[in-house]
Amino acid sequence: MGIRSPYLLEYLPEDQCCSCCSPETRHVSLLCKHVEKPALSVVENSKKLRTFLVPSFGEHLKDFGRALDKIFHQLKYLRLLDLSSSTLTVLPDSVEELKLLRYLDLSRTEIKVLPNSICNLYNLQTLKLIGCIWIMELPKDLANLVKLRNLELEEMFWFKCSTLPAGIGKLTNLHNLHVFRVGSKSGYRIEELKELPYLTGKLHISKLENAVNGGEAKLSEKESLHKLVFEWSNNRDSSPQSQDVSGDEERLLEDLQPHPNLEELQIFNYFGNSLPQWMRDGRLQNLVSLTLKGCTNCRILSLGQLSSLRVLNIKGMLQLEKWPNDEDCRFLGRLKISNCPRLNELPECMPNLRVMKIKKCCSLKALPVTPFLQFLILVDNLELENWNERCLRVIPTSDNGQGQHLLLHSFQTLLEMRAINCPKLRGLPQIFAPQKLEISGCDLLSALPNSEFSQRLQLLALEGCPDGTLVRAIPETRSLNFMILSKISNLDSFPRWPNLLGLKALYIRDCKDLVSLSGEGALQSLTSLNLLSIRGCPKLETLPDEGLPTSLKCLIIVSCSSLKSLGPRGTLKSLNSLKDFYIEDCPLLQSFPEDGLPENLQHLVIQNCPLLTQQCRDGEAEGPEWPKIKDIPDLEIDFICNRSPIMPEKKKASWYRPLVGRGGLKGRKQMEQGEPSGLAGCKLIFDWVTQVLEQRNRQNYMRLLSMLQAALLNNNPFEELQFYTFMLWCVV
Repeated sequence: MGIRSPYLLEYLPEDQCCSCCSPETRHVSLLCKHVEKPALSVVENSKKLRTFLVPSFGEHLKDFGRALDKIFHQLKYLRLLDLSSSTLTVLPDSVEELKLLRYLDLSRTEIKVLPNSICNLYNLQTLKLIGCIWIMELPKDLANLVKLRNLELEEMFWFKCSTLPAGIGKLTNLHNLHVFRVGSKSGYRIEELKELPYLTGKLHISKLENAVNGGEAKLSEKESLHKLVFEWSNNRDSSPQSQDVSGDEERLLEDLQPHPNLEELQIFNYFGNSLPQWMRDGRLQNLVSLTLKGCTNCRILSLGQLSSLRVLNIKGMLQLEKWPNDEDCRFLGRLKISNCPRLNELPECMPNLRVMKIKKCCSLKALPVTPFLQFLILVDNLELENWNERCLRVIPTSDNGQGQHLLLHSFQTLLEMRAINCPKLRGLPQIFAPQKLEISGCDLLSALPNSEFSQRLQLLALEGCPDGTLVRAIPETRSLNFMILSKISNLDSFPRWPNLLGLKALYIRDCKDLVSLSGEGALQSLTSLNLLSIRGCPKLETLPDEGLPTSLKCLIIVSCSSLKSLGPRGTLKSLNSLKDFYIEDCPLLQSFPEDGLPENLQHLVIQNCPLLTQQCRDGEAEGPEWPKIKDIPDLEIDFICNRSPIMPEKKKASWYRPLVGRGGLKGRKQMEQGEPSGLAGCKLIFDWVTQVLEQRNRQNYMRLLSMLQAALLNNNPFEELQFYTFMLWCVV
């Protein structure tokens, strides 16, 4: 076995501490749940210990008990001490006895205050406080730790901590300082950053209105900083700024010139009239991401030749009018502009743009068309009218100019487009082939992509169209799987869609003038339709006489106050694939079709339909409609939920109640009250679906999980629609 050196690291189980430790032992790591006894043994037998590690044992918190005080008083040679994941709530002042300590880990403890005595550890190089959620401030004499290199804190700490201790600039070896708040008093001024040449990663400098000479920070010499955030307080008065204040901020930002290695820059609440010269001259050749937020007085966006820029976010630049066309935007991949009411033009040439989001730019009248755009989101652009397609031409796909060509200005690679509340938008680009298209509040828009460019369209949502023109303009395509039609006024019936052979889910919501679902036999031609949801159509009185698609597997009817009939004989009986039927808030509905419901129906829910409920129960006896539904395996009706003593208790079908898709304030109230509807019920659906998918298809299971997470995170009805429809596609 050889001779074991006493200086090697010992990994000691609890029962071997006494036998293995000796006065010559220098490095110990304990692997045990109960720490106190073996730690006492180590202290008693190894006075010259230099490393004392106690790795985490699962979720078990370490309790050092009496051993902690002995460690501080007796292990005078200790260089590395790990107290992480322990029950420690108070760090004793005696920690200052460890004069040679270089590494101290207090992560994931419940310490609330660090004693100032810790600042007497003059040799300390690393202090780890990851997961110490109760620590709100650092000890006041932190500047005494002149050898400190790594101060590791949770990102949230920098938002909780109101100010750092004075004299942080004395920590000349410090590598990570995420936030520095500039003050006007000595020890808090911006020159504290001057002697911190080793700073790496991210630095957020806030309260810059207190800074006088930005050059004192010497940011141009800090080559390891990759992200900088410059922030002025947002509670200042931005209306007409005096020339002096504006000029002061311009000079300050000019003096804060970063090192050319900088990759990400964010500027918040800057009131200068122009961007700094070092940005306009293109000195930041490695800059990948730029954010400008609340820079209210800048009129011209002068970015110069930033050849590496990939991401540009602009928000709240209220005076911004012009983005010069000669700017180098060749490699820009993501562009987000919000609340820039005077911006009237964007550069024409952005050939590598993948994501573009334009919101509340009320003077913008035209948008450039880019060849590789994948996501386009337009919201509240009140003057947007058309597209800048003046440079339609082709580009070669090979260096020698041969081979396949692609139109430079087209949307052939588009995955998703949303146009919301753009009332003057008159048309879509000439070459336009999205996979997902949402249009809402675009009153003048009268045409959708023609059949030639619609063969990639998979999901279509139309909302707030004033006269049904867009509904009649739905293109003929077999690729369309999901469609939602909401708040379509002046539309009494749907046109015939003979070539939507791939449509699986159709949602009809809040169409106040809809009288008939199928004036031209529209639904009968949808031979692949699996899900039909009708909600909030107060003039709808009956289902179509010609029936519904026989492929239908789920039928949902909600809040149709005039609905009196579910159609004549055969309307539902012929739907041999129908398994789920949900009816709610239809007060005039009295009966099912004469010949009953499909034999394969598995789930039926009747809620708040008093006349129909009465026909299913007459007092305490069975009603005339009861024989039509009594054999359905999964049944939920108002009176059954109340556990009538006469009717047998049935298994409730509340797992799919969220398919009604309620949203808005009503849905949120129901969520707060615990009622499983809308997104509040996603978990009910998900629990049921995953039992199926885990057995069938792991890939679909993971995709469904990501959709559910997106729907819950964004509270977006469009993503909710995707979740529901894909869920049904997976399991029916």
